Amino acid sequence: MGILDKITKEYLGDTVREEDVQFRWSIDEKYKTRDLTDDEVSFLTALARYTLILDKSLFFQIENLQRHTELVLSGGGRFCREFPYTSEIEKEIAELDKLIKDLEEKFERGKISPYDGNKQGGILYKWRKQREKLEEALKNEEMRNNGHFLLGEYLHNNGDDSKVILYVDNIDNFAVNSYPAMLLMGHVLLHEYFHSFYYHVGPGVREVLSCAEEPMAEYGSMVMLNNVASSWESVATIAKDSLEDAKRDLKHFQKHKGTSAAYGFGAYLFDAHKEDYPSLIARYANISRLLDNQGKEALEYKYMLYPNYPLNNWEESIAYEKLERLLEKEGV
Repeated sequence: MGILDKITKEYLGDTVREEDVQFRWSIDEKYKTRDLTDDEVSFLTALARYTLILDKSLFFQIENLQRHTELVLSGGGRFCREFPYTSEIEKEIAELDKLIKDLEEKFERGKISPYDGNKQGGILYKWRKQREKLEEALKNEEMRNNGHFLLGEYLHNNGDDSKVILYVDNIDNFAVNSYPAMLLMGHVLLHEYFHSFYYHVGPGVREVLSCAEEPMAEYGSMVMLNNVASSWESVATIAKDSLEDAKRDLKHFQKHKGTSAAYGFGAYLFDAHKEDYPSLIARYANISRLLDNQGKEALEYKYMLYPNYPLNNWEESIAYEKLERLLEKEGV
């Protein structure tokens, strides 16, 4: 019965045969970690093979992306600060000062109509509060040094040696036990490969706008998990659990102060614009490396999400309006 039992498990999908696996990974030689469990292989392989069809003849599939972006499992990890160094915070305060001054002058010159006054007044109030938080970070070393260890990372060298790294030890420590670790691993895998997707799809050479890139990677990963959860895939139930965990984690990010607060905007995008994903993901992918990080539209959007996440649904909707304007500004 041993051979028959093995064949039955393979046929039913409980066991992944080595010759069937196109989804592949390696172990970091410098920072060694454990290999994937059989359950993790089954789940991640199913995610890697699933194809998400998008607009403009685009599709997202991890196995396809692995043509140029390898997957590495690592026991290392990098600490990510919530705030940059003081010189960068001073630069951000100067950027906000200019936005605030420009909007104040529009009020003074009567350039803002009564119809638009309340909206622009709300934005002005938001930016003033964001400036206060940056001033607080500038004066508070403990606040500046607060942060977290990365669970995954996308690395590239101008398109060469492109790789996704899963920091398995950090994932295990964060999740505590094996099932939540598997759910989190699926979420992180999708997030990092969406970075690879956005990097390789469109033209341009600019560094990505982080406060747009991170929530769009989260949005893409949640859309993927939702589609797999709604499918006939054998891992549909696991994908649903992973999606629920992702929602919870991203709601937690919305309470952060600093750069990771913008990650939480991915949860808003998923809740409010779930059905728009074919267009929204494709549009962003085509301009992600064309966006001017220092342009007025980019900064107006950034300071709706950083360093404090929007306080209410109205502020979230304004942030989305500014994201849309940012995409339109680039001629998409």
